[in-house]
Amino acid sequence: MFASKQPAAGAKARTGAPGLSFIGSEVVISGDLATDAQLQVDGRIDGNVRCASLCQGPKGIVAGNIFAEEARLAGTVEGTVSAGTIVIEATARILGDVAYDTISIEAGAEIDGRLGRRAALGRSEDAQPALIATPVSFSPARAGEADSRGVFTLPDSAAR
Repeated sequence: MFASKQPAAGAKARTGAPGLSFIGSEVVISGDLATDAQLQVDGRIDGNVRCASLCQGPKGIVAGNIFAEEARLAGTVEGTVSAGTIVIEATARILGDVAYDTISIEAGAEIDGRLGRRAALGRSEDAQPALIATPVSFSPARAGEADSRGVFTLPDSAAR
C-alpha cells in the first residue's frame, strides 16, 4: 500500500534542478554553507556561503565570505562578496570588499570596503578572494587624548 516505488499519475519527475532553501530569522548557522540551490537568508550565518543565487533579507547577517552567481543583499555582510550580478539594497551594510561583473547600489546602502570588477581583479567565478576581510568592531579613543606622535594615553597614566 505505502511501499509503491511508482510515481503517481501526473506527478512530475524531479529533474535535479536547484530548489530554494530558507534560513529563517530564528536560525543561526555556525560553519560554511554550500548549495546549488537558491538561498534566502533572514537569519545568521557564521561562515562562508557558496550558492547559485543568494537573497538576503534586511535582518539577515552573513559573517563570512559570499560566493554566488547572483546576490541581492539587504542585510549585514561581514566579509568579502564575489558575485556575477549584485544588487545592494538601501538597507544593506557590507564590511568587506565586493567583486562583481554587474552591480547596482541603492541610495542609503553602506559599503566599507573596495569595489572591483572580477575581470579586472583577475578572479574567476570560483576563485578564492585575494583579500579575506575580517572586520573588527572597536571604540576608538577620543581624538583629544592623543599626543603629538598620535599615541593615546589612559587618563591614569597622564598623571604619573
